[in-house]
Amino acid sequence: MRKIIGIVRTYFQEHFSLQYFLPVALFTAILISLNYYLNFEEHYITYEQNNLKRFLLYCSMYFLSFGGAYFLYLFDKKSRVIIRNPKLWALIAFTVLIFSFRWWYYQYNQIVYAHVPILYQNIVIKYIVNLSGFIWLFIPCWVYWFWFDRKQQPIYGFHAKGVTLRPYFILVLLMLPLITAAATQRDFLDTYPRMFHTGLLNNNLTNRLLNFGYELCYSIDFVNTEFFFRGFLILGFSRFVGAKAILPMCVFYVAIHFEKPLAETISSFFGGWLLGILAYETKSIYGGIIVHLGIALLMEVVAIAAHSFYSI
Repeated sequence: MRKIIGIVRTYFQEHFSLQYFLPVALFTAILISLNYYLNFEEHYITYEQNNLKRFLLYCSMYFLSFGGAYFLYLFDKKSRVIIRNPKLWALIAFTVLIFSFRWWYYQYNQIVYAHVPILYQNIVIKYIVNLSGFIWLFIPCWVYWFWFDRKQQPIYGFHAKGVTLRPYFILVLLMLPLITAAATQRDFLDTYPRMFHTGLLNNNLTNRLLNFGYELCYSIDFVNTEFFFRGFLILGFSRFVGAKAILPMCVFYVAIHFEKPLAETISSFFGGWLLGILAYETKSIYGGIIVHLGIALLMEVVAIAAHSFYSI
């Protein structure tokens, strides 16, 4: 833990700018307030029937969040020069497009509906959704790395040399009281455990195996998410902006939580900030994978226990 505290202290001493943080914090608060007041993503994007409009709405929401956070460097006199770099904005546009496409593309649903028994359609679609990040995010980022960054660094964040992992397990354990407290809230229990949303709650062997497979795919998606947000969005962007890539990543990370419970969305900013600092300073995402995946699985276990308790 002492090493993690030292890394965070170094970040605040060398890279933190209050002139930038305050506008970003206000911007993030406005985005969160508007989304939860209007239920924006669910009402205006998720169920939009026009495919092109739905894709453009995803692009707009993520560009506003991610590109808007970079644009706010105008408030920081020492850093505003970075937003004049056209290569940075090209990379921002590339990032928004591939991420929006990942959430927009759902044509595989038709194949599932045509060939999978109705009882298993929901869980098969959830398998695909959780594994699709590898195709639509990891592979394009790998191609970018191969062409532009492979001589400068390993594939974003997959670096373990000199990284101490024990403190990250301690961080996961420290989250247990907070997760336990969250498990008393209705919106948390409506969302977790994710396994309860597969539609396969009969406790036979087939359903248990399929639900276990879902949890495995769910876990893989967290590895891919950590690669994209703490790997690509920080270590890929750092060649243009250095540590200034961290806070824009946090705003983008908040935006992908807009259909989650409000407390989780708010905490994603601070959790993403901490993991981003650690990834930038260590050049590794392994610690972030431990924390992110550990907390996610802990939420599943605590939620299952809470549902069992409240059903008594």
